[in-house]
Amino acid sequence: MPFSRRPLLVALAALTAFSASAEPDVRAIEATLNPLGLTAASVTPSPLKGMNEVVTERGIIYMSDDGQYFVAGHLYQSVDGEPVNLTEQKMASINKDKLKGMEGEMIVYPAKEEKYVVTVFTDTSCGYCRKLHSEMQAYNDAGITIRYLAFPRGGERSQNFGEMSAIWASKDRAQAMDDAKKGKLNIEQSPHNDSLVMKHYQLGVAMGVTGTPALVLEDGTMLPGYQPASRLLQFLNSRS
Repeated sequence: MPFSRRPLLVALAALTAFSASAEPDVRAIEATLNPLGLTAASVTPSPLKGMNEVVTERGIIYMSDDGQYFVAGHLYQSVDGEPVNLTEQKMASINKDKLKGMEGEMIVYPAKEEKYVVTVFTDTSCGYCRKLHSEMQAYNDAGITIRYLAFPRGGERSQNFGEMSAIWASKDRAQAMDDAKKGKLNIEQSPHNDSLVMKHYQLGVAMGVTGTPALVLEDGTMLPGYQPASRLLQFLNSRS
């Protein structure tokens, strides 16, 4: 998203005061979003009076009813003195839905005694992605199934876009991924599947992926960055 992500702690009272209409002006909201290259997938009331939760292809924005004022960031609610990230909760639900039906496009490394499934947006040129992949057995031994989606960080301009395209076009994607992570994949004579890799990349952008590896849990919660198997298992167990 082309905005800094900061908690909504500044000028909320002023923002709600500026909103005079009882219902959101969807056309005005869309008119504000369009120059930013964004489109509203849905506009619904937020917990803040006069502010709306606007879901876009690059995340959630909170906008006034008249569309003149908006905040890009996370909205928190104080519950029993503890901050609850409402934006993260909503995005997790959206992300979970977005991943439905994608299983056939993933490269899966299954755990024999599966306890958890984690979907990872990966880039073959990413050092921490390679580190994660080199420890695949540890994840599987911990009962964690790893599923890959492609996320060449520079999109079509990525130097390794062709490599990732060749992986997803391979008859044995897992072997191709293993070879690529070791720097041994020869793509000169390989078929390519550019459209599928771009589909995954655009999905990642819509889900808020900004770097790799990006881990998505079964409930849609996203964990940015590499997590060793032991720490990831401890975190997953704590949520069970």
